[in-house]
Amino acid sequence: MAAQLHDLLLWIHIPFGALSLILFWLPVGLPKGSPKHRTYGLYYFYCMWVVVVTALLLSICNLILNHYMAALYLGYLSIITAYPLWYSHEILKQGGEWSNRYFIVRKIFLAVLFASGIGMILMGGLKYHFLGMGTMMGFFGLLALPSGRDLFRRKAVAMQKEQRLKMHIQGTIISGIAAYTAFAAFGGSRILVGLLHFHHQWMIIPWILPTVLGIIYSRYMKRKYRAV
Repeated sequence: MAAQLHDLLLWIHIPFGALSLILFWLPVGLPKGSPKHRTYGLYYFYCMWVVVVTALLLSICNLILNHYMAALYLGYLSIITAYPLWYSHEILKQGGEWSNRYFIVRKIFLAVLFASGIGMILMGGLKYHFLGMGTMMGFFGLLALPSGRDLFRRKAVAMQKEQRLKMHIQGTIISGIAAYTAFAAFGGSRILVGLLHFHHQWMIIPWILPTVLGIIYSRYMKRKYRAV
């Protein structure tokens, strides 16, 4: 039963994932706040939620099927994608004062993300000694650690430091990073290794490259809209 459900979920996950990779770039070249920017942004938002939910369900299926590494990475990528995807959209609804519901949901996301990051680091160190897959587990676990700082921020401090537009831009870019990382880790790895004969020892490059490029682009966008 789990195997059939896994295959069904893949038939949903893959096309929506491919569509999300394309839709991510459409709002980028459009004027911020324009009708087309909002429309394509919403298309991306909804497609990505389909990707996140199916990835989480695929993680559960892989766990049942004893594919533990696939379950671990899919589950973690689902968590690290869901939070920025959620707040990139939700933050635009917040006015001068964040609602209590938004702040509570944010705390829950941050707690889960921080705990997952610690788990990835411990797994990479204790089981793999930060070698091979352990290197990537440690790297991706570190990306979640700043959520621990945000978790313990008081509402007034968080509101002061995190402007709506910058959080929207940052959350959208981070969700895109996660989408391209997942593609590189699963579908893209088969293309690189099988068709382009990319050596396995270099597979860490396409895993980490989206994060590096995404951080650079995020910093550029934050500087660009610094005065907004």
